Amino acid sequence: IPLVQYCQQLASTLSSHDTCFTQAADYLFFTHEGLQQARAPIYDVPSAIEVLLTGTYQRLPKCIEDIGKQIVLPEEQKKPALLKLDTLLRSKLLELLLPKEISKVTVSNGTAQLCVDGEFRVMLTLGYRGYLSMWRILHLELLVGDKNGLVKFEESRRYAFGDELERRMAAAENPFMTLYSILHEFCITLVMDTNIRQLQILRQSRWKDAIRFDLISDGAGGLGGHVQLPQDAEPESATSGQRTPGLRIMYWLDPDRSSGGTDSSLSPFIKIEPGQDLQIRCSHSTFVIDPMTGNEAEFSLDQNCIDVEQLLLRAITCNRHTRLLEVHKELSNNSQICQTAGDVTLRCLSDESQADLSK
Repeated sequence: IPLVQYCQQLASTLSSHDTCFTQAADYLFFTHEGLQQARAPIYDVPSAIEVLLTGTYQRLPKCIEDIGKQIVLPEEQKKPALLKLDTLLRSKLLELLLPKEISKVTVSNGTAQLCVDGEFRVMLTLGYRGYLSMWRILHLELLVGDKNGLVKFEESRRYAFGDELERRMAAAENPFMTLYSILHEFCITLVMDTNIRQLQILRQSRWKDAIRFDLISDGAGGLGGHVQLPQDAEPESATSGQRTPGLRIMYWLDPDRSSGGTDSSLSPFIKIEPGQDLQIRCSHSTFVIDPMTGNEAEFSLDQNCIDVEQLLLRAITCNRHTRLLEVHKELSNNSQICQTAGDVTLRCLSDESQADLSK
């Protein structure tokens, strides 16, 4: 039938045209991608003329200029900027909960200074990595020391330690709690290391075998076992571990047993250990009386100037006074012993009497 054949020819022609249109669109797409590489660049003639004639470029990006030089505020703008920064620092300090152990907080000249007696002093400001909400450490000073001065902290280690503190403070919800916990634990370790070094020096000098010391394995409450420490061991090896161990210093050793090390249960001792609040505590093995006050003796360690020998001498003085009082009490209760006018009386000199005697 001629009509049917004609319709079939039209359908075939339309199908061919559809294929051609599809191929044409594909060819145009790939041609467009090729033209991007073949086009000639557009030269910035005005900018080139400006650079050649003036030697500068006014539209240089500001970030490139900031890398080249640091902008210093004029004197008339510096004071208002510092006052504004001080106000911002005070508001940030009021928003956060500070550890109760921080004894002094001052804000001046755009910096905040925090101090913990006997441990550390740190100066901070805002602007860690350009973020005004994060804290940046400007200076860190350790206040732990002995008779020779404060513990030396190398500048390289100080900077590395400060960078680590800044990083942890930036990731913490309360940065000052993180700051205090890290620095406090570090200072406690320094205190115990200093004690061990001083005891080793005492044993190598005039005290020799008159004293011994070992580690208390549980530094939190002093209820754990005792670890025998080689008397010439390095402090770093002695204090390695998750918790800082305490020290037990024994004196009035039995000469016949001191060589064997079996007198620990018989000799009096004084303990130096971190308490449950991680503060250094000093305690005596028995009840002793302070000869100056007549009350129970209290022992403490000055972390700014650690002197284990003075602490040991005071413990011996109190223990000796307590034993003399016990002997006096026993003699007073003995009816067969009486005091006569010719007897020699021993008394404890007060501070005033000692001063007069020295003059």
